[in-house]
Amino acid sequence: MYIFEIGVEELPTTEVNNILLQLEEKLEKFFKEEELRYSGLTVFYAPRRFGFFIKKIDEKQKDKTIEKRGPSKTVAFDENGNPTKALNGFLKSNNASIKDIEIRNNYVFLSKKVEGKKTEELLKEKIPQIIYSLNFRKSMKWGNGEFSFVRIPHWILSVYKGEILEIELFGIKASNKTYGHRFVDDNIVEVKSIEDYLENLRRLKVIALHGERKEKVLSLLKNYETSFDEGLIDEVVTLTEYPILLEGRFLEKYLSLPEELITTTIKHHQRSFTVYKGEKITNKFLSFIDSPNGNVDLIKKGYEKVVNARLEDAKYYYEKDLKVPLESFNESLKEIVFQKSLGTLMDKVERIEKISEKICEELKIDYSDKKRVLRTAHLCKADIASSVVYEFPELQGVMGRIYALKDGEDYNVALGIEEHYSDVPKNITGAIVAIADRVDTVVGNFIVGNIPSGSKDPFGIRKKVDTLFEIPNVFSWDIDLLEVVKFSAELFGKGIPNELFEFFEARYEVFNSNTRYDIARAVKRFWKRPLRGRLIAQALMNIVDKEEFQSLLIGFERVHNISSKFDSCEFDSTKFLDNAEKELFNKYIELKPRILEALDNLSFDAALLYLVEFRKYIDSYFDNVFVMTKQDDIRMNRLGFLKSLDRLFLKLGDLNLLKKK
Repeated sequence: MYIFEIGVEELPTTEVNNILLQLEEKLEKFFKEEELRYSGLTVFYAPRRFGFFIKKIDEKQKDKTIEKRGPSKTVAFDENGNPTKALNGFLKSNNASIKDIEIRNNYVFLSKKVEGKKTEELLKEKIPQIIYSLNFRKSMKWGNGEFSFVRIPHWILSVYKGEILEIELFGIKASNKTYGHRFVDDNIVEVKSIEDYLENLRRLKVIALHGERKEKVLSLLKNYETSFDEGLIDEVVTLTEYPILLEGRFLEKYLSLPEELITTTIKHHQRSFTVYKGEKITNKFLSFIDSPNGNVDLIKKGYEKVVNARLEDAKYYYEKDLKVPLESFNESLKEIVFQKSLGTLMDKVERIEKISEKICEELKIDYSDKKRVLRTAHLCKADIASSVVYEFPELQGVMGRIYALKDGEDYNVALGIEEHYSDVPKNITGAIVAIADRVDTVVGNFIVGNIPSGSKDPFGIRKKVDTLFEIPNVFSWDIDLLEVVKFSAELFGKGIPNELFEFFEARYEVFNSNTRYDIARAVKRFWKRPLRGRLIAQALMNIVDKEEFQSLLIGFERVHNISSKFDSCEFDSTKFLDNAEKELFNKYIELKPRILEALDNLSFDAALLYLVEFRKYIDSYFDNVFVMTKQDDIRMNRLGFLKSLDRLFLKLGDLNLLKKK
């Protein structure tokens, strides 16, 4: 058993997941490299501490026998049989003597038993290295700048098998003591076991395990009708060592505000939850405090005072916005920069309108829906200039919907304003404007050189491109994204960088990663028509475990291998001499229109099965026809026909990338 804890000043919420992930990965790597068996590894954190414990761990490494080959016999010994400098150097570097060697196959071999290190020694050596190696978004330095860490440490707990495991970090020597809640008296306890540690801390109003704290928060919330906002719940868990529920109330007059505005105000300023009765919001709110011995009534009054003040501010901003129509805010967008080198937000809105119109034409959207789409595009960013969104940026789109409905706009227009920010909008207007918005952002950023690399993606380009693939699949739109991208580039008056096509193709392979990896690779060029690519991938997955899949690949492979370096599809069927090539040609004439029709109808399962029918005719062709004959016109004619057949197969992806069993 081993338990480690480092006590620090309050952890930033942005660092918590990063710390847990790194710590677990580094510990698992350590145990693997040192070949120590273990079980019950748990990494934990609370606002003023983090660490880990291991319930069972080997007491020492297993002993090993190490064998190394040294110099050859003639190099290792002189003519008198005495060890040379080469042999002595080999022995010294391996801390061995001449008794440890033997001669095999004219070489010196060293066979030495190495006793495994005790786990206690390994922990003393490696734990400080692991802690010092943790990386943070922003570290603190203290003293003379000698130390740097996520926050200044105050104590180190390190207990192995009930005793202190002596290590030192940041000038602090480890002990067997930990500290309870800072607002609890006599909060120092000695630790001998994991159970001892967890139980003593609970008694001192600290729940060390974040999973346990989350369970407590959820159990308290279950007594109310609330939103169960996961992000807010995680924030409460991160900020409290011992979460205590507080129920407050705000003035009923604020219930006249939009529900989203009430909820956001209370969440934004007090990290609190709103309460409902049925589907209607009430004037109750729920807060979690981290003050086990505090005056709850006094704290409650403080929370209520702040919430009422913030709601009064929200009411003022909301009523101010309602004095003018939503559309009037567009004028202010002319003064707000979208991105450096990409113009103002109004410039972006005008581009979104034009791209939305282009998409409507591509999808053959009827007049009434097109009219709604263009109105949505025109108003989609207007609320950014409103007072409420200035104060609460997270309500962008939501307030647009609310203000649009107040102005009497079409419901689908109002909904589209909100939903165009969603990864998967539910209505047509929001979906089309969502595509237009993201295409404009992606193309614009590539044109000005803001291209994602490695982990750097400050403008969220990867997620935006993934959404461009997802929306056509949800709505079953066979949209040509390439045409939309080209149109968008024309609006900037620039050409499209080659990196953009490579990026789209790479993201589309990731987008289809829920299929077999080789199928995802085979269809990645269909990023231009993402619905088709996804349907083809599904069709291939439907037969991947069947005999038809092997027949498809074998038939294609025989045709593709011989014609891959030939460019022309020109051929004259009257020059076919052998019955086998005539039979294959007749099958080609029969199946080609069926395959093309199936492709037009997006019936890719049918198209694949038609291609499978070629197999026996292809086998017969290659068994009986010598393609690479010396007669030039016959050879070129045969290659032209095979190239035509090859391209028919390739209409369902780069099948040469698929793996046979």
